[in-house]
Amino acid sequence: MDSNKTAPSAWALRVVTYGVAAHGVLLMASTLEDQLRIHFTRFLVHVSGLVIDVPLLLGLTLLYLSSLLRRRKRTAWVVSVGLYACIVFIGLFRITLGDGLTIEVLLRDIFVPAAMVAGLVYYRGEFTVKSDVRSFAFSLRFIALVLAVTFVYGVTGFMLMDRHDFHTDITLSQAASHTIDQFDLSEPALTPYTRRAKLFVDSLSVVSVGALAYGVVSLFQPIRARLQSEEQQRELAQSLLERYHGSSEDFFKLWPHDKLYFFNLAHTAGIAYAVHRGVALVAGDPFGRVEAFDALLTSFDDFCRANDWAVAIVHTEPKFSELYQNHGFSLQKIGEEAALSLAHFENEVGRNKYFRHIRNKFEKQDFTTELLKPPHNDAVFARLQEISNDWLKQPGRAERRFLLGYFTPAYMQHGPIMVLRDAAGTIQAFINQIPSYDPEEANFDLLRHTNIALGNANDFLMMNFIHHLHQEGFKRLNLGLCPLSGLEARDEERSVVDSALRFVYANGDRLYSFSGLHRFKAKYEPEWSSRYIAYRGGIRGFTRTVTALSKATKV
Repeated sequence: MDSNKTAPSAWALRVVTYGVAAHGVLLMASTLEDQLRIHFTRFLVHVSGLVIDVPLLLGLTLLYLSSLLRRRKRTAWVVSVGLYACIVFIGLFRITLGDGLTIEVLLRDIFVPAAMVAGLVYYRGEFTVKSDVRSFAFSLRFIALVLAVTFVYGVTGFMLMDRHDFHTDITLSQAASHTIDQFDLSEPALTPYTRRAKLFVDSLSVVSVGALAYGVVSLFQPIRARLQSEEQQRELAQSLLERYHGSSEDFFKLWPHDKLYFFNLAHTAGIAYAVHRGVALVAGDPFGRVEAFDALLTSFDDFCRANDWAVAIVHTEPKFSELYQNHGFSLQKIGEEAALSLAHFENEVGRNKYFRHIRNKFEKQDFTTELLKPPHNDAVFARLQEISNDWLKQPGRAERRFLLGYFTPAYMQHGPIMVLRDAAGTIQAFINQIPSYDPEEANFDLLRHTNIALGNANDFLMMNFIHHLHQEGFKRLNLGLCPLSGLEARDEERSVVDSALRFVYANGDRLYSFSGLHRFKAKYEPEWSSRYIAYRGGIRGFTRTVTALSKATKV
């Protein structure tokens, strides 16, 4: 949401942009009406015997421009103002000639275009978006709209013709078929016998070709040029994380390779993000020099506004809440992250009755753990792949990306893997350690086991993993996020969202065991810390963010 735009101005701006579309439809409808009245002396250009109706193409062009004006495209604004200025000039020129002036012509060719010019000029400061950035989904929606208008134009025209025009009665299905099939492949060709029938068929060909041309232009808009390659940007991001010591979760700013990067001019701070459904989803908090974060967010906002993207920051830490609120973001808690004190577990928690029982149970049956360091061989990967596939067959389990990793040989090569072997030496479970940019906190991602693994296999593997990390000198282990845990309503707006999320938490165990995940982590007695999504635009903005995030996390 643009915080500096008032509601009245936003409403008036929509009137202007929708007015351009309505004017385009009016021109196309009036052209059809003129043809049916056999009034074709105005604005006709003959090229090689083909009649091209200028108002028809003009109407289609205005429809195309209106879709871009809604997205506040600067180039579309320039073209629209120029086009309307030409329409007004031609209309005034016709007045001096006294060429068939009517109230309809004055409204369509002078007063309405003049009003559109005035509105576009008045709101010129709102059209700042670059015209070379377009999502594929938006292009498809626009093509569907243009083809739908063309279809309605063709069917309406055929149905309004009579037997005198084509020497045959045309049914609704035939009208639709002839409109779709411009080359008469599925239906015998219709022969026009009257002037208006010939001109209608020619105009339908023109508008169909025009619709396809606009579709091609829409789909193949030039992609925004990048000053640096993605690999160079990733290397710069990694160097900043290493220099300024990020968090144990920051590895997911680099992996998977589904993110772009935005840096300040000094290259001392950056943001990792991905764009889905018109939302720039920032992966966690900014990284690099903390003092540069405020200016970095301002620059990133300007960058996203110029590209017609909303901004949302996913999985933010409480220490940056004030920064985001100062930039107009609302914060919605999405769960709590668990961080385990390794010394506390080794000295107290790991010695209680529950964990002693698990250790004795597995050791008596000759289960062992082994730490495998990269590079890992193909035989290990083949077995781990079998375990992963077995694990994924369970209800509610699926691979995720963006803020998580997913099983691939390339991903698993990034760090050590601790495996659980049974008495026969067969691997039954594994946990992978990921690189951490916090020298005191370790992290992991995938903890998976076979369906035939002994009960509590994850706990036995985790206990040994904790012991190993403690010996390595780490002080904490990040156990990850428990989604939807610890939600509390704070104000009217967020209470609605919180209530919905709490309902999902309470009723979603059939698809994903939220409560089971929390119970598994809670027995290790970690410290819990809230995590948030920073977004703008109220409930609608939050819903749009969640939809984009759902798209981003799918593998």
